[in-house]
Amino acid sequence: MKKILLLLLVLFIHFPLYGCSNDETNKEIENTEIIVENLNSIDIEVDETYNMKFTLSKYEGLKVSVLDSNIVNIDSNVLIGVSIGETGLLLKLGDKEQKVKVSVHEKGGLSSTFSFDKERLAGKRIIAFGDSVTANATIEFKKTYFDYFASKFKMVNVKNYAIGGTTATYMYKGSNIYKEYFNNTTAIDGVRVVKSAYDAGELSNIDYAFIAYGHNDQYFQPPISVEGDDIYDLNSFDSCHSFKGSYRYMINTLKLANPDIRIIILGCTYSEYDLTNPSKYGKKYSYIDYRNAMKEIALEYNLTYIDSWDYLKTYFDAYNKKYYYKDSVHLSAEGHILLADYIIKLR
Repeated sequence: MKKILLLLLVLFIHFPLYGCSNDETNKEIENTEIIVENLNSIDIEVDETYNMKFTLSKYEGLKVSVLDSNIVNIDSNVLIGVSIGETGLLLKLGDKEQKVKVSVHEKGGLSSTFSFDKERLAGKRIIAFGDSVTANATIEFKKTYFDYFASKFKMVNVKNYAIGGTTATYMYKGSNIYKEYFNNTTAIDGVRVVKSAYDAGELSNIDYAFIAYGHNDQYFQPPISVEGDDIYDLNSFDSCHSFKGSYRYMINTLKLANPDIRIIILGCTYSEYDLTNPSKYGKKYSYIDYRNAMKEIALEYNLTYIDSWDYLKTYFDAYNKKYYYKDSVHLSAEGHILLADYIIKLR
């Protein structure tokens, strides 16, 4: 009996010590020196990639492993969300170790709260829709804020669908747009640009999209909203007889092509186009009305909305022709770099 009691006592002492040893090991991992600064946690979605090559490439000899491959995988320092849950990465460099928390969310779970950084955006496909402020075909330097943004984050398959002179609002019969453009075979609007890209199968693999209209809408004065413009029908433009209805159509069509697409609505850049070239169709609606409408649409769909109006206003001088603007509405080469930097730093 004494031998049995002695054996039980030994086992009782042994197990707590063993458990404590594991806890201490985990504690040591979490409390070791930081190897990579500002890398405490990572949030991604299922099937999303998170490219850490830019962050980790300068740490020669660094080894990275995942603690639970059922939640996240890693291949050449690119994380891939596998299933919803939390796990971690273990970074090892010599005798140092750093643990990084990784949370994997459902698709769309991060909504519009994502940040603009190389890890999240590198390798992602991006497009842009807009008017002449976004269209690189209309400027001699061939690069807009959109191109700088995409280049900064190493994004791929970049395509710019922006066309000078276009409105967001559909050129429906009876509209001021129709009155001026109906004999112009090259005139088109954002609604039909997006629909054409959809019909051509060019939207299904797109990860991010900029939508940036408003300058020409301000000139042609389409209504901000009309009854029934919240109804979406891919094969009908009947709900696109307003500014908001047209934006809803474009957003819904992009989401129909790819439900997980990230859409960024860029409000009108600062302009005095309404002063230097007043609309012959009246001034019922001003720039602020269309800007507010874009902001409301972004809130309605939980999208990222960026308003650079006040920021760019400080760099504008139409009379002295300061080099950030070419005229009353169009940014210069330096102006596009300025806007790209603003967008990048804002997020």
